[in-house]
Amino acid sequence: MDENLFLTRKVIGFRRAFPKLIAQWERQIGNGNHHPDLHFCLVLLDDFQWLSAYLRYLDYRIDFVLNAYIVHSNLRRDFVDVGYDQSLALELANHELQLMYAALDDSDTVRQNPKAKVYFDICATGPGIG
Repeated sequence: MDENLFLTRKVIGFRRAFPKLIAQWERQIGNGNHHPDLHFCLVLLDDFQWLSAYLRYLDYRIDFVLNAYIVHSNLRRDFVDVGYDQSLALELANHELQLMYAALDDSDTVRQNPKAKVYFDICATGPGIG
């Protein structure tokens, strides 16, 4: 796993085709004013502490969330294309994204990265006293 996490050909193509939209999403994340699916992709990281610490250490959290959001949108569209209704497609896409985050959170690359581990330990224990 590296900084190119979630950069599939579809994601790369989308990012190249819509740079203004990506910039808008970055601003929305920064301002805390984003729509439910993008919010889900961001907030879901809080459930995966090792992955979140690793991404913060890389300064890659926002890019990761945007890539995850594109993957999530593609999954949802694919589920609709094969016949699921919108509600079920959303639930299935959410579930798939949770599985992806969990697999990354459990990966050796994340858990064994010494700099990310230090960051995780600081975040987990909070600021020291005195």
